[in-house]
Amino acid sequence: MAQMQLVTGLVLGVLTAALFWTLRNLWQRRRQTRHMVSDLSKLELPLIMVDFPSRRAHVSPALGEILDLAPDAVHSIDDIIEEFVAEADRPRLQHLVEEIRTGVHVYRDMEFALRFRDQRWQRVEIQAFRLATCGFGTGVLAATLVDRTRAHEIEEERDRLFNLSLDLLAVGDLNGHLQQVNPAWVRVLRWSRDDIMARTFVELIHPDDRDRAQEAQEELRQGVPVRDLELRTLCRDGSHRWVAWSSFPLTARRTVFTVARDINDRKVAEEQLQRYQHRLRQLANQLATVEERQNRRLAEILHDTLAQDLFAAQAKLSLLNYPDRIADPAAVVKEAADIISHALELTRTLTFELFPPALYEVGLDAALEWLCRSFRKTRGLQCTFILEGEPAELPQDLRALMYQGARELLANIYKHADASGAEVSLIYAADAIVLRVDDDGRGFDLADLGGDPAPEAAPSGFGLFNIRERLGQLDGELAIASSPLGGGRVTITMPKPSGEV
Repeated sequence: MAQMQLVTGLVLGVLTAALFWTLRNLWQRRRQTRHMVSDLSKLELPLIMVDFPSRRAHVSPALGEILDLAPDAVHSIDDIIEEFVAEADRPRLQHLVEEIRTGVHVYRDMEFALRFRDQRWQRVEIQAFRLATCGFGTGVLAATLVDRTRAHEIEEERDRLFNLSLDLLAVGDLNGHLQQVNPAWVRVLRWSRDDIMARTFVELIHPDDRDRAQEAQEELRQGVPVRDLELRTLCRDGSHRWVAWSSFPLTARRTVFTVARDINDRKVAEEQLQRYQHRLRQLANQLATVEERQNRRLAEILHDTLAQDLFAAQAKLSLLNYPDRIADPAAVVKEAADIISHALELTRTLTFELFPPALYEVGLDAALEWLCRSFRKTRGLQCTFILEGEPAELPQDLRALMYQGARELLANIYKHADASGAEVSLIYAADAIVLRVDDDGRGFDLADLGGDPAPEAAPSGFGLFNIRERLGQLDGELAIASSPLGGGRVTITMPKPSGEV
């Protein structure tokens, strides 16, 4: 009996001590909680504290301002989740609270949508951790909230710019592997995204430029940026495009940011410009030669024919000063008149070649007919003129251009085509003026038609090059084809003046 009383007393003593210890801890925890709540009211950060097992929540003034909750009021964490958290995020947040409460985790974070006092939903990040535990499911949860909305907006804007940029943007490593590329790579190079990322930077470069690419890659490994490095970059179809590369390394993160720009059109235009300038320099030299030859030809004509005729006429007429020595003065006068007539005909022919009056006084068709007659008479080229359609009044510059084109083409036929005959057709169509020149020779050399003429082709090359350039300015066209006569056919087409269409 005494032993039974002793055991009972010991049990009661242990229970009393345990009860005292538990009550003491509860009192201390409540005291700590009151202190934490007091301290919470002084903080300017959006914080929340949850007491377990009561599940009462205390919010800081900053968080109370965001949610329109009184900081000194007591709220249930479950009510706050129900009222302010997006429905899709509530289960995850409630699970987080339970994990902290039961001690499964002492720290957790997550993002969710929170409704602010202005009724807007904002993305926030919660960082929750367990502050204290007293057993029996008791404890305190503390959490901070960070507004992630602006960060998300910035990330979305960055991704939008990255994807919509016309430049080739990429993120890679120091070894030249591309880890992220924007859609411009696929659009410009025609490779798939996977194909691009499976290759290194150097492998995407034309073999002839890879030495320079490897040098640039080594500079990036050493932390030296690469700016505007122009390299030929391989495309999926085996062709290449010129791309200007600018890369900026972050050696601490072993990351390289790259901005590449497609400059292929510019490089092609530069090459065309260089060829054009080279051709212009050639033609400028040829122009000087042409002018010299024309001046020499005029001088020869004036000296060998016109001047000789005039000297002969003068000599004949001077005989009239000695009538006693002349058997038939009338015959002398007739001979002088014939010589002067020949000089006049030569002067008229030369005038027509330099500046045909018929072109401006009568019209283009009359000038072309005279041009064909002149080539038959002076050069032996059997040239015929054909007029189709109703002649229309044309501006002076258009008439001059068409006449100059016909003259240059006939000159080419005479000098280079080894032709016996030619045909000049002037066609007045409904909306265009067409000049067509055919020959029965061996055709035209493209170089003689304004390509890259050799020096010996200078007399004709410059004239036709000038015609082609003027045609381009006036929306005209020059086409070359085979002729039904067996030789070449050159067609000049000009839109009809608006007043005549």
